[in-house]
This record gives sequence, C-alpha cells and structure tokens, in this order.
Amino acid sequence: MPSDLVQAYVTCWKNCHLRTLESLSMWGLAVKAWIEECSGKKRFKKVKLELFDGSIVESGCFLDEEVFQSIRIINIYIGFARQNKAIENIKVVD
Repeated sequence: MPSDLVQAYVTCWKNCHLRTLESLSMWGLAVKAWIEECSGKKRFKKVKLELFDGSIVESGCFLDEEVFQSIRIINIYIGFARQNKAIENIKVVD
C-alpha cells in the first residue's frame, strides 16, 4: 500500500509512460527498476519501478530499444539519489 506522500504525488500506477517513471526516479523516489516481458508481444517490454515505500509503478509496453534507453536513464537517477541520500532529505512543502 503506497504511503500518503506517494499517493499525493504519483498519479499513474499502471500502464504509465516511460517518462513518468524517469521523472519519479529523477525526484529521488525510486530505489529499484527492472524490465519485464510483455506477454504475447515480440520485442516489447515494460519497466517496473519500486518506490522508497515499497509500492510498484509499471510502464506500458514499449519497443525494447526505448525500454533499454529508459532503464539506463532511470538507473542513473537512482544512483544519484543513493549518492546524495535523497530519501533522507525528502521534504513536503504545502
């Protein structure tokens, strides 16, 4: 179950665009990302993203080349977030 903080800022949970997952990573909310096959579609894959509270956001099915590029971007942002301890520094401003 997503935390209140995550529910307030995440508007898409399934069938999201890759840019949505990239932006969640850029904000420092993601801790892990992986690729899964799309059933019945050759060369199509999707990305699943685990957020800091354990909730999962998944993309729609996209051509594998787009997914591979996106997972590189997401992993770079996750690395930056770990390096800068982003999760510890998240502040919500109303």
